Amino acid sequence: MKAKRRYIWTNIKLVGTIVPIVLVMIIIYFMLVRQEILTRSKEKLSLESQYYAEKISAWIDSVINEVTIYKDMIERLGLENEAVYELMGTSVDTHEAYPYGLYMGDDLGNYFDASGWVPEEDYVVTERDWYQEGLTHSLPTFGEPYVDAMTGGACVSVTSRLNTSPGVTVLSTDVYLDYAAQLADAITYDKIEHAFFVTKESRLIVASSDELVTGTILSSDNDSILYQNISGLLDAGRSGQAEILGDESVYFVNINTIPNTDWYFVTCMNRNEVLKDLWRIEFPMLVIAVIASALLFFLTSLFSKEMSSIRTKAKMDPLTKLLNREGFEELVRLSLAERPDQGILMILDMDNFKLINDQLGHPVGDQVLREFASILENYFNRNKDIVGRLGGDEFAVFTGRDISINEINGMLKKFISVVHQNFDSKYPDQKLSTSIGVSLAANNTYELLYKNADKALYNAKWNGKDQFRIQ
Repeated sequence: MKAKRRYIWTNIKLVGTIVPIVLVMIIIYFMLVRQEILTRSKEKLSLESQYYAEKISAWIDSVINEVTIYKDMIERLGLENEAVYELMGTSVDTHEAYPYGLYMGDDLGNYFDASGWVPEEDYVVTERDWYQEGLTHSLPTFGEPYVDAMTGGACVSVTSRLNTSPGVTVLSTDVYLDYAAQLADAITYDKIEHAFFVTKESRLIVASSDELVTGTILSSDNDSILYQNISGLLDAGRSGQAEILGDESVYFVNINTIPNTDWYFVTCMNRNEVLKDLWRIEFPMLVIAVIASALLFFLTSLFSKEMSSIRTKAKMDPLTKLLNREGFEELVRLSLAERPDQGILMILDMDNFKLINDQLGHPVGDQVLREFASILENYFNRNKDIVGRLGGDEFAVFTGRDISINEINGMLKKFISVVHQNFDSKYPDQKLSTSIGVSLAANNTYELLYKNADKALYNAKWNGKDQFRIQ
């Protein structure tokens, strides 16, 4: 009997020793896991924010580049040339960002609007904000955003002074920020709760994942504690990542500046939401540890296996910084899996590129490839566009949206023209151009889509280059 009691007492002491140790180990383990989850989540917030900030920056550059092209052509032709006004008329409905096209006015009271709008008699050009802003810019520049009285959405004028005579003329266009709103909405998933673009000076929220706050002023007087504290960060000139108190929890906040604008891009992640899934298993794990500590290693092993990396790097081409063949194919396959009946695949080959390497050398050839890659990125810059380099002077673009044949024709004719505008003056002897093969998705596999686009490219080359063919 005594031996039995000693056995029981020994087991009690053993359990009394092991269980606290196991509990401490589990607590330490969960603390480490919690810290790792928080670290990974903050890294995710930073990477996602940077990615979307770069997308809006590329969009802004594309708008500025297009307006710059119009400005250069207007200055080259001169305001006395009727072709200038026909040229401005082509700006209407050519870009989603500024659907009403270009307009211009001078200090002599002259005003022309490509959309056909005629101002009232009391409209004084030189007193308008866009004219005053344009006087200070020799190149097209984003001005101070404002709320459009008709649409209620945020808008910004892109203005520039024209180098023409006799009057002092300013060229302008009204850019709507729907794309910025789309990006703010797209990033708010998987624990990222809020995203918005706000100006540095006036603190106007120009686009947000929450439509109710678009067009309002971010200040310390906001009802939201989160927005009050974000306003405090901006007042202090903070950028990068910070932890602040929100209405319900601590938030991780990331602040990015947007080049060529007076904007911040602000994203917010709820700390409680990040840890919510972990909290659901902590208490049961502690109970199980007390009852059967032997299951600890099995359960922790199972939990560890369920942990996955938050983000993987896309495979990039080292020369052009575009996706390489493998990375491009991977993203296109994902897009086709989501929308098998939408999109087009374009394979683009640079015509006469061999002459660059043969006559000017491979370093110049590498520079030409980088320039062509930049043209592709700036031109095909919508949310569902994928751009990659397949190898050598062969590139590919996948546009993963519903698009008509007429839209394809217009888009590619303009792109071929843009290529000439960029290369004709720089490399006149080599006569650089591009041939394009196009294939429509239409529920095709990637292999068939690629095969058809490659065949179309061959036809474009065979029929004289500097053109496109649709298979």
